[in-house]
Amino acid sequence: MQAVRGIVVIATVLAAVACGGGVEPAVEAVESTTKTVPLDVTAPTNGWVQVGVETFDLVFTCYAAGAGDVVAIGVGTDSGSGQRVEALVQGFLGQPYLGVTVGSSTRYEASLEDPLEVYVYDDTISAGAVRWERDLDLESGGGEVVGFGAVFVECSSYENRLPEGY
Repeated sequence: MQAVRGIVVIATVLAAVACGGGVEPAVEAVESTTKTVPLDVTAPTNGWVQVGVETFDLVFTCYAAGAGDVVAIGVGTDSGSGQRVEALVQGFLGQPYLGVTVGSSTRYEASLEDPLEVYVYDDTISAGAVRWERDLDLESGGGEVVGFGAVFVECSSYENRLPEGY
């Protein structure tokens, strides 16, 4: 499993998920202001995302944006296909968001038609009964429904800021 590679990668993941693009995998470790993690190091996971029948175990970095708002960015590898998995969990009051990208082209997002609640309690971020859609069209609000699922992230610590470029 690939590990978190620093703020540069997190900002790239965030931009890619928000804009609908994939992220090209890096070939070297990236130096950040916090740490350097080589790509071949397996870090313990601290969360998972369930999309229909698939569950992705990921390594999340958690960010405290202030006033109870949180962001968690997770990375990992799909155990079945070996493709890179990236997830964005945004727990902003009135603007929750869940997105997962598998490989460079498959994107799942929480449906716009169902209410979405992202909960922050103690050191966990969670969402349940999430209806996931593939290739969500923001103009029409529709996409291909792929099933229901949930999100769970355990945050042992929080960065006291948002990721760069957020």
